[in-house]
Amino acid sequence: MSDVNILIVEDEAVTSMDIRKSLLELGYSVCAVATTGELAVKKAGELHPDLILMDIMLAGKMNGIEAAEEIKKQYRIPVVYLTAYSDDSFLAKAKLTEPFGYILKPFRELELKTTIEMALYKFAMEHALRISEETTRVLLNATEDFLFLIDTKGRFLAVNQALARRAGKDIAGFVGSDISDLVTHGFISPRMAAWNLNPTQKKPIHFQEEFRNNWYDTSIYPVTSPGGDIVLFAVSVRNITDSKKTEEQSRQNEEFFRSLIEETSDIISVLNKDGTIRHESPSITRSLGFEPAILMGKLFSDLVHEDNVPEFNRLLTEILETPGMVRPIRLKMKNTTGTPTVMEGIISNLYGNPVIDGIIINGWIRAEC
Repeated sequence: MSDVNILIVEDEAVTSMDIRKSLLELGYSVCAVATTGELAVKKAGELHPDLILMDIMLAGKMNGIEAAEEIKKQYRIPVVYLTAYSDDSFLAKAKLTEPFGYILKPFRELELKTTIEMALYKFAMEHALRISEETTRVLLNATEDFLFLIDTKGRFLAVNQALARRAGKDIAGFVGSDISDLVTHGFISPRMAAWNLNPTQKKPIHFQEEFRNNWYDTSIYPVTSPGGDIVLFAVSVRNITDSKKTEEQSRQNEEFFRSLIEETSDIISVLNKDGTIRHESPSITRSLGFEPAILMGKLFSDLVHEDNVPEFNRLLTEILETPGMVRPIRLKMKNTTGTPTVMEGIISNLYGNPVIDGIIINGWIRAEC
């Protein structure tokens, strides 16, 4: 407790000496004694004590309540009031400054110690809560996703800046308003607003939908009370239009590429970086006798004659180092008939190409004499 510094604000010298003596005996440190409200504010800024014991009735222009209010605005230091008055009017004014405790004069040391410890604990908890709330606020506003909380009647409890900007409103203006307003104005869909949701549905709900020419990914998380009742819903709505377009483009590219390799008489193989086969043209069956389906995921080097495997691996390593690189190849190949066979062609690094995005081998087979 000796690490706890306390500022005493008391204009009666005898009383302040008694308070100081009690605090020291209890193991606290007294950083200063102020006799006026003005001096209390000044000392609070200079010394930053852990707690202030503030007499409500002080000599001078500023009383203890006014000093506490100013200290709260500027420094957020916890204040415990000392007063000989228990009048309701005084207490009503004092409550507005949100003090961390009251001690009526005369007081006992045990009462002083208990009040101080409770005040310090409460202040520490409130400080931790403020940090938690600020962290949550920063995280919520660090995304362009729509994030919001609604109660079971569809009233907003909290929203992030992304949704506020989308609706053209201030965040504060959302609290207490009905989510139906956003649905009516076309900012979100009825499903995003959790309409027609079973009130007993306690498992998270996830869905994707097209809404006003955009695609959205929505997650709804029911939040339950300690008694198990659903009290609110946490909702996350992400615009996935770009990824949907990319996904569709990739699908079309893949279909286009498949149509090309299925019609060609050449062997066309698409490899991953480790040399495994990702796609294989049907012509492999006519040329080497292997079915494309059984080759998927296998090493292309397994089709190469043992004599040429080192050369092929060297080519693959070399070409992986430079996107866009093309090299000629001439490899002895295995086949299902045992006939000596040679494949001639090219190997290309087409990683980054939107259609292929891999290593491609384009070759043709001839029987070795």
